[in-house]
Amino acid sequence: MRQFVGLIIYALSVAAVAAAGRDVQSYLLTTIVDVAIYLIITLSLNLEAGIGGIPNFGRVLTVAFGAYMAGGVIGRIALWAKGMSYDYIYDNAAAVSALSKSMTAVDAAAMLALGVAISIAVGASLGLIASLPARRLSADYLAITLLAFGDVAYYIGLNYEPLVGGTLGVSAPPIYEKLFGGGTMRLIGAVAVSAGAALLVYLLIQRLSQSPFGRILRIHREDPELVSVLGRDPAYIRAWTMAIGGAVSAVAGLLYALYAGAVHPRGFERINFTFYPWLIMILGGMGNNLGVVNGVFIFVVIYRILDIFKYEIGNAVGFDPVWLGYMLFGGLAMLVIALAPRGLVPEKAEPVVGGRRVTPPPQGQTQSRRE
Repeated sequence: MRQFVGLIIYALSVAAVAAAGRDVQSYLLTTIVDVAIYLIITLSLNLEAGIGGIPNFGRVLTVAFGAYMAGGVIGRIALWAKGMSYDYIYDNAAAVSALSKSMTAVDAAAMLALGVAISIAVGASLGLIASLPARRLSADYLAITLLAFGDVAYYIGLNYEPLVGGTLGVSAPPIYEKLFGGGTMRLIGAVAVSAGAALLVYLLIQRLSQSPFGRILRIHREDPELVSVLGRDPAYIRAWTMAIGGAVSAVAGLLYALYAGAVHPRGFERINFTFYPWLIMILGGMGNNLGVVNGVFIFVVIYRILDIFKYEIGNAVGFDPVWLGYMLFGGLAMLVIALAPRGLVPEKAEPVVGGRRVTPPPQGQTQSRRE
């Protein structure tokens, strides 16, 4: 039953929205995109922190730069390929309008594939760079260092205008519009792309967590020195893990920017893409990918229900429900840590020797060897 608690709560929320006479179709489509984006980000965090024990409090770094690739790089490449001389940042409205008129569906598909490839490369590179302090720092100091790394993306994007327009932000290239059309079809297309990417990421992370690489990550989580005893370099393990996590989360940032249709650095604060993914992981169950899925559904339901019924809730509580959301999520985090520290769907204990039982040698054989 616990394995489906997220889906059950989601189904109940759909029924509540329908009973209240709100737009159920819009709720279904937008929540699926939210679930997919947060699922990709939190699965990448679960690989690093939940399975590998790497306290990455800077998840927003790679998510933000993935979005910056959509707003600051893909559009420029599209203009260059079309032979247009617009400045994508300072002539943003004219450049996006020109791209919308000249791009075909094939061009848009090529831009989407190129954006994913660039985001993977940039995210993996940033993950490798962020892993460098892990060679010398212990878990506590590493967590603080990565927390500072996360703010780097926010301040660079906000103060360096040529990247994504600084405080004004930029519109993303009209890729979804050219692939699927406008209105509801654009939203359905975003659902298909985001949900498909989330499914692929889930299968990838699940495969990694059950592989020998996943088992060595769990050993690293329990005691990094044991990894050295087994002949592996813990710094090498952390670098690979953070590169994979960075690449995956950067793709989520790209998809989020294309779905939102714009990139604004103020949208990439640590509460949205570091605190919330940590909350989801703790709520669902650290180290368990299925638990993360349940945690994402519960988080998105709470977030969206507060948004849909914000006027009714605001009138009832007497203040802005945005602050109620912060209080609810903070209280939820403390409640889960106090009552269910392993999460709603705890990680199952598994042997690290490929799932095989290790039987001790016969007593007589042991004695003869000793003799």
